[in-house]
Amino acid sequence: MVMRVKKWYKLLILSSVISSTPVVLYLFSLQLSSLVLFLVMSSYAGLLLLLVESLILKLEVSNSELSTIYFSVPLSDIIEVEDGLFATKIRTRWRVYRLPPMENIHMIPGKTSKSRF
Repeated sequence: MVMRVKKWYKLLILSSVISSTPVVLYLFSLQLSSLVLFLVMSSYAGLLLLLVESLILKLEVSNSELSTIYFSVPLSDIIEVEDGLFATKIRTRWRVYRLPPMENIHMIPGKTSKSRF
């Protein structure tokens, strides 16, 4: 089973990138200090990375394993799956993974499943 990022999250990130592009270009054309330009460009690059992540991220659930481009975890290690408004949190025995909001996350078998919304 393959789960992808929710469409409203993709649209939210895409609209924020589109709306911030003219502001970033305008600020880049001004003669500002290099520190301010670095902060503006690094925050814009962060938005672009969030957009790319939301477009390519997929969560694959097989018979015994949950895998993404970031990690691969056996299903037996999953303790809790929490579906929040802006994040999906997967708690295992060793780590806590935070992902963008995913579709059908409640389908992942865990010892407890919580949904805030």
